[in-house]
Amino acid sequence: MGLWLAAVSFAQPTPNTPPPDFPPRVFEIARELRCPVCQGESAAESNAGIAVEMRRIIAEQLAQGKSETEIRQFFVERYGDWILYEPPARGPTLWVWLSPLIGLALLGLGLWQYTKRVRAQAQAPIGDVSEEEIARLEAELQTPGKS
Repeated sequence: MGLWLAAVSFAQPTPNTPPPDFPPRVFEIARELRCPVCQGESAAESNAGIAVEMRRIIAEQLAQGKSETEIRQFFVERYGDWILYEPPARGPTLWVWLSPLIGLALLGLGLWQYTKRVRAQAQAPIGDVSEEEIARLEAELQTPGKS
């Protein structure tokens, strides 16, 4: 049994781990890129194989002398603007940037309309109330102990 476990452990492929000597700049760029596999993780945080490969590509392109903009553009050409954590405000992503402002404007308009209607009701003349109702209310207010 021990011999079998030793054979199985040696038969396992070595994990594709990133070299520990990536410069910090690789992780700075990778933090701005979304991991295509993981939800809500950047390529710097994720341990998915594709994120590790993205970091390796970033290191390789930095070694070739490419700028951060060129490296980001490399990934945008392959995955689209979605790969960026802060996509540019154009095209369909413009709605993502503007939707909170539009939502706040609609909320403000709704609140303004509501307060306008409540004020109008509060300032409405009391003439619509009949004398009989006024007398009943006055009687209820003057009667002690009746709730």
